[in-house]
This record gives sequence, structure tokens and C-alpha cells, in this order.
Amino acid sequence: MITTGPRDLASAATRDGFALVRNTSLDRNDFEVFVRGLGTLATHRFGTGRAGLLDLDASPLPDRVVTGRSALPLHTDGTLVGASPKYIALFCNAVDQQKGSGCTELCLQTELLDATLPSTLAAVITVEWEYFVTDESHFPGVAHRWLSIPPTVELSTGATRLNVALPFSTEKESTPPGWEVRLAGSTEDESRSVFTALDRYLRDSQSFYSHEWVRGDLLVLDNEQVLHGRTRIEPGSVRHLFRGQIDD
Repeated sequence: MITTGPRDLASAATRDGFALVRNTSLDRNDFEVFVRGLGTLATHRFGTGRAGLLDLDASPLPDRVVTGRSALPLHTDGTLVGASPKYIALFCNAVDQQKGSGCTELCLQTELLDATLPSTLAAVITVEWEYFVTDESHFPGVAHRWLSIPPTVELSTGATRLNVALPFSTEKESTPPGWEVRLAGSTEDESRSVFTALDRYLRDSQSFYSHEWVRGDLLVLDNEQVLHGRTRIEPGSVRHLFRGQIDD
């Protein structure tokens, strides 16, 4: 049961970037009812399921990246498919993993947009980012070709938000990355140096938070305000989340 209504949680996420409720009891149908209460379900279809309701089941299949077990870098949902949701809901249906495994990482975008960026990072919001998507299981429509995408978009409110997906780290990973990324006009080595510094900058910010999942946790985040990612899911771990995306 959830004692706080969906729209109240959406309002809290809009105010603070994300809202967390613990000790909830939801089955798949309950979760879908909850997500529909947040707003209009996103209708985009991925190769691994629909945006409105998707299983993040830590698939061991080597071609699965987004829904698999490797770490995911900080990103905004929808960047690579041109269909960015307003809210993302995550519910922990089952979990059995060691500390640090499969954490959801969050960081407010304002740490990048509203802060005074070091000069070495200025290019990340002024130059287009170029992506080569390799996770065909999740992104069949855009895989295996370069995409040029501006790093920011202007909302109808006049506010600016990020629209980015940082590159994967290859450390400790046996599967290939889900996408590669570089800055337009820069070499991949130059881009990697900037992105490494950017990732460190965000993770050192006061708004960075790494959430250790417990069964029954319900997280609603505002995709227009928060970058999110995932730590590596260790071998033998169980991590099954329901995910819903809401357009408005």
C-alpha cells in the first residue's frame, strides 16, 4: 500500500528532484496503476519492452546492456531516442545483492547548469555530443550509427535542461558498452578526458546520491532535473525493478 498519492509524489519529485517511499507492497498490476496515476504513460517502445512499463531484471545475456548487469553511466532518459519522459518511477520488486551492487545513482542537473563550471568543462554544454549506440537489444532503431545530439534543450517553461548520456567505463566490465560518446570536433581521447573530469565533478557534488535498494522501495524522479545511472550488478546478485516512464 502507498499512503502518499501518485500526484503528491510527482510534486515532491518536481520540487526536490526525486521522491522516495519505503516499505511499499505492490505487484506488477498495482505498480502500473500507480504509474498511470502519475500522468500520461510514455508510449515509446524499446527492443526490451515498452517505456510505460519495463522490467529491469539484471539479464545475464551478454547483448543486454541497459536491462543487463553492467554499470550504466549518468544520463537523462530519452536522449538517444528523442522521446524524453518527465518522470521515471522505479519499484524494487526483488533484491538480493551485496552492498554497492546495483545502486541507482542520482545527481541534480543544476550542479552542472547553475554552477560555475571549470573552464576545462565549458565545452560539455556548448558543443554537440556525438553518440554511437551499440546496445541493439534496447535501441534497435538507432543502433550502429553516429547520432549528433545537442547537450541541452529548452523546456516550454523557458528553463534549460540537460539531454546527455555520459560514456561507459570499461573497468571491471566483460560486456561491451551500450553506447560510445564524443564531443563534436574533438578526438575520442580528448573527449574521454573531458567526460572523465565531468563524471568526477558530478560525483563530488553535494547533490550526488547513491541509493541502495531494499525490497519495497519506490522511487520517483524528475527526468528534467536529475541525471541517473547504475552501479555494476555483481555476479550472482538478484535485482528486479519495475520501471515506468511518464510523459507529463
